[in-house]
Amino acid sequence: MKSSIYIAIPVMLALSVLQTAVLPYFSFLHLSPQLPLLVALAWGLLRGLDEGMLWAFVGGLCMDLFSISPIGLTALGYMAAVTAVLWLQQAFPPSHIIMPILLAALATAIYLIINLLFLRLFGFLSNLQVITTLWPLILLNAITMLPIYWLLYGLNRLFRPRRLEF
Repeated sequence: MKSSIYIAIPVMLALSVLQTAVLPYFSFLHLSPQLPLLVALAWGLLRGLDEGMLWAFVGGLCMDLFSISPIGLTALGYMAAVTAVLWLQQAFPPSHIIMPILLAALATAIYLIINLLFLRLFGFLSNLQVITTLWPLILLNAITMLPIYWLLYGLNRLFRPRRLEF
């Protein structure tokens, strides 16, 4: 895990820039997938809770650099969502198709609820009309999760092959 931080920082910083500067021009229904959250979740599914939490924290802090919300709010939401989903994932059989989609939808819902509650608490959100965008964003993240998961699965197998024992 020590070397994972050296990969997480530049990857999450690049994803945050992509998320905030490029993806709004290619939005679907004025929504874009939350790439840092999805990458942190996919990495946690592949490498475990510790690395998923680390990537969620770094991704959340990088996203906080580009937002007007309080620093650490996105990191807190990402970490809570990734932790809850990875704990829940242990109760189900492993699947490389269905589980990433379902877990991405659940993680997005958890993150959005936590984020909206804290934004409302801190006075950054005056009305709750934003709740109407929750379901399309959850669906968009669930659909986007599968290519991200497969890409990271392939990279993980390439750079960390399994040992063969005789």
